Amino acid sequence: MESQLSVQASAAKRKIKRIARRLFCGVSRVVHGKRGLTRGVRILTYHRVEDDPSDPFAVAPEDFRREMEIISKSRAACALGDALDGLRVDRDLPPRIVTTFDDGTSDFLRAALPVLRKLGLPATLFVSPGRIGESGYLTWPELREITEQGVDVGSHGLDHQSLARLPIARARGQIIDSKRILEDRLGKPITAIAYPYGTRSDFNNAVKEEIRTAGYLCACTSINGINLPVPDFMELRRTKIEQDDMELFVGIVEGGIDGWAIIDRNLSMLQNRYE
Repeated sequence: MESQLSVQASAAKRKIKRIARRLFCGVSRVVHGKRGLTRGVRILTYHRVEDDPSDPFAVAPEDFRREMEIISKSRAACALGDALDGLRVDRDLPPRIVTTFDDGTSDFLRAALPVLRKLGLPATLFVSPGRIGESGYLTWPELREITEQGVDVGSHGLDHQSLARLPIARARGQIIDSKRILEDRLGKPITAIAYPYGTRSDFNNAVKEEIRTAGYLCACTSINGINLPVPDFMELRRTKIEQDDMELFVGIVEGGIDGWAIIDRNLSMLQNRYE
């Protein structure tokens, strides 16, 4: 794989998860009917936009294009900062959809950015400064080009380590140093961070306090669900979009797999994750 990423997931585990996601969506449709978008902020998480059947997080470029067209037609697309401003002040916030990407692999520039630009969709890209320039990842000049084209950048830790599994002093370094390096190299304030891996075992109250102290305004998890006024801005929920989700996509953005948060919170060891 070009990006040097590998996924801790057997073929059987991936198949079971895919079936489970379809069941969640199906049950949600039976219980709620076709409910449309619900109020609040739904933050979508993408990783790679690539034809790579071996990677369950790699969304095929054609599927990605179709998914972005659905978001564009919904008229609910919103930048992360604007959406969070709405959460702070508007208890009747209409539906908002935020698109985010984790890791900063080089396919973003090649496959994702042209679609976002064509449709006029905002996005946030979470990157680890320690990985920029490595094989399969964006370079600093490419990252600067991306920011100049309107994409917001946030931290994904210094080198993609689970913050809660580090001694707090090392976690603090990951939080502070990644922000400082990104701000120095890009000349823009970095106010958002996405927890590497993002499951309940990858962050805790001590880590959240370090993030607040460092000057971040929000932190994104990998726990499924929608964000309603007024959330814990250091524990924002996101909805992960995976390979072969295209046929489920409308149901997903309508909340069809929000119940997956039970697994995210209590059975995180079952989740796929990049090594």
